Amino acid sequence: MLPVQVFGIAIISFVYFLVRYFNSTDTPKIKNLPEIPGWPIFGSLWQLGNKHAVVARKWAQKYGPVYQAHLGNRRIVFANSFESVKHLWINNQSALISRPTLHTFHSVVSSSQGFTIGTSPWDESCKQRRKAAATALNRPAVQSYMPIIDLESTVSIKEMLKNSENGAKEIDVNGYFQRFALNTSLTLNYGFRISGSIDDEMLKEITWVERMVSNFRSTSNNWQDYIPLMRLWPSKSTEAKEFRARRDVYMTKLLDMLKERIANGTDKPCITGNILKDPEAKLNEGEKQFETSEIDKNVLTCG
Repeated sequence: MLPVQVFGIAIISFVYFLVRYFNSTDTPKIKNLPEIPGWPIFGSLWQLGNKHAVVARKWAQKYGPVYQAHLGNRRIVFANSFESVKHLWINNQSALISRPTLHTFHSVVSSSQGFTIGTSPWDESCKQRRKAAATALNRPAVQSYMPIIDLESTVSIKEMLKNSENGAKEIDVNGYFQRFALNTSLTLNYGFRISGSIDDEMLKEITWVERMVSNFRSTSNNWQDYIPLMRLWPSKSTEAKEFRARRDVYMTKLLDMLKERIANGTDKPCITGNILKDPEAKLNEGEKQFETSEIDKNVLTCG
């Protein structure tokens, strides 16, 4: 009888410590901060469902503007008022300069092209890319982009008037705004613009893929980011891998087109071209392509 009791105690102890392990969080519980009750392993993911903003607002009414919750194995702090956001992200901005990594977006989607500036943990590479972005977006630089903005806005307005028969016919303007934003980004980054209509295949492919890629950062769509056990199911990463491959195709194509124009002497001034042609750059070809691809993704994502 004793061996059976020992075996039973061993099983119970194993299950207990297993639950404790999978119920632990990357950051210990923060003292003196209200915590949302959650389920073992899943935490508060069940309660959040697919309407995070609505649920977070209700929690704020009950627990106050700032509270903590554990989503799977991650501890998250919610800020739900202007004053709390100002205190955390303005008064303490240097402490929040880095970005957390998520399994789906960082380990699957971004495994081939690197991270964007807005999703990169703080390191020397991120520091240099943020500095380059700040230079490209300061007031004098933005003023120099006005001819590009004038061209794209003029083209879009002309086509909207033509396709709507001067306002007599209803049209969906989303495609025109998407082309405006993307062409502005492409011109700045590659010295290239999509000259076709809003039904151009490359335009539709880039805008759709970038939209889907941004969804992989969503807390409501990717529970495997918070529950490591769910990463054992390959199907959880299948869609992310598909869009990673599709993005790699047009990123490589855009870069190769620019390199060809540089070789032929027909390129126009652009951010990526300046990096590729910089004689003082101390990067080998692989490093240079990786750095340019990270900057390229930032511009396309913003576009």
